[in-house]
Amino acid sequence: METYKMYINGEWVNSSDRKLIDVRNPATNEIIAQVQSASTEDVHKAIASARTSFDSGIWSRMPPGDRANVLLKIADLLEKDKNTFINLEVKNTGKSIKQVSEYDIPYTIDNIKFMAGASRIMAGKAMAEYVTDGTSAIRREPIGVVGIITPWNYPLMMIIWRAFPAIAMGNSVVVKPASYTPLTAIKLAELMDKVGVPKGVFNVITGPGNTVGEELAKSKDVEMIAFTGSTEVGKRLSELGASNLKKVSLELGGKAPFIVFKDANIDAAVEGAIVGGLVNNGQDCANSTRYYIHESVFDQFVSKLKDRLSKLKIGNPEDHNTDMGPMISESQRERVESYIKKGKIEGGHLLIGGGRPDVKGFEHGYYIEPAVIYTENESSVIVKEEIFGPVFTILKFKDYEDVIRRSNDVTYGLGSSVWTSDITTAMRATRDLRFGTVWVNEHVVVPSEMPWAGYKQSGHGASLSAYSLEEFTYIKHVYFDLTGKVRKDWYFQIFKG
Repeated sequence: METYKMYINGEWVNSSDRKLIDVRNPATNEIIAQVQSASTEDVHKAIASARTSFDSGIWSRMPPGDRANVLLKIADLLEKDKNTFINLEVKNTGKSIKQVSEYDIPYTIDNIKFMAGASRIMAGKAMAEYVTDGTSAIRREPIGVVGIITPWNYPLMMIIWRAFPAIAMGNSVVVKPASYTPLTAIKLAELMDKVGVPKGVFNVITGPGNTVGEELAKSKDVEMIAFTGSTEVGKRLSELGASNLKKVSLELGGKAPFIVFKDANIDAAVEGAIVGGLVNNGQDCANSTRYYIHESVFDQFVSKLKDRLSKLKIGNPEDHNTDMGPMISESQRERVESYIKKGKIEGGHLLIGGGRPDVKGFEHGYYIEPAVIYTENESSVIVKEEIFGPVFTILKFKDYEDVIRRSNDVTYGLGSSVWTSDITTAMRATRDLRFGTVWVNEHVVVPSEMPWAGYKQSGHGASLSAYSLEEFTYIKHVYFDLTGKVRKDWYFQIFKG
């Protein structure tokens, strides 16, 4: 079992109070590593390191192309050492090796390459004369020190989504990974060290959110917080950041509707439902969680869905034949189970699943079977609240206006999808659904070039795309006088003589 250190100011350090956190494999409940539990003093050191590096200008004033070249070197190293990252991510998260090796890591590498390239061509208004006597120009400048707080469901990917646009634009960052899944964040810092990222530009500190996260949010030397996680924590960080009016970028919870119209390809919709509901073991803010099925195709859809779920292989995440692994922790499994119970109490009918499967050799893992619950109670917690687990809440609908109204009637607004063969229905739905992403006959796909952003209590600000780069900049107006006059014409407002 390895004990990992934190990365502060280009050095590997222990916690100042020598406290450690156990890191477990959710498939076995075994301790696989230990990481430092940062003290308040450690957080302040990391912030000071980032502050010094930013103020020095060694990174913040480096030409964009030079910073981009550094990011591309990191992508290359990640690609060469991908097996190390794949194995760590699987052991640390419990997600299937086929998802991590075929999607998470390759996609993450593509994210880095996109951000590196896009950071070199930030678009803006051309210099122009908007008043008679002068020329105006726009500058995009880095914000300064950014606190990056990432979740446990995509440990490496979310650091890339949040920290890399920040550093691509010249900021210095302090990264706090989730305590459940810190290992690939630390390994990433090793790559940053290898390519020679200047000291203090990229810091990784591990520890509890009520110490590390809250100190980052309160610090006057941290100008911005970029957080991905639950809506409750997002609200708390916003409150803390309000004390010094720091910028806060939030990618929060979701409750995605999955709407199947009567003219949809049902086989395709069922396949999409399985992937949309179970990607990342069902622990994804984009997961399809509310399945609105037209009453005319309801029985057909449910029958096919149950049949496909019965063939699902739940087991060892390191086996390429495994479709689904465990929940991240015992508390997360209990949370999912509690929602299944509440859904039944509030009138839901459990159609399949929801139990604890017997996975030989992994009896101590946090496994749960996907559950399909039919309900007519639109006010049920399984319809309104984010479960963050493999629970398919199935509802019927009669017409377009009804299903759009019900789909929008949640506090979240992150992802959504519609399944139809009618182009008019599809186009109307993309307009009418109040979600940051609307997929048509698909669910979960987000290219590096497109933004991932929320409406309502799913947060504000964008991940991915060129819009995410803009998130980490100030916009500055620069004005040039073209007259050379001592007394400009409009000065008469003060001087009349």
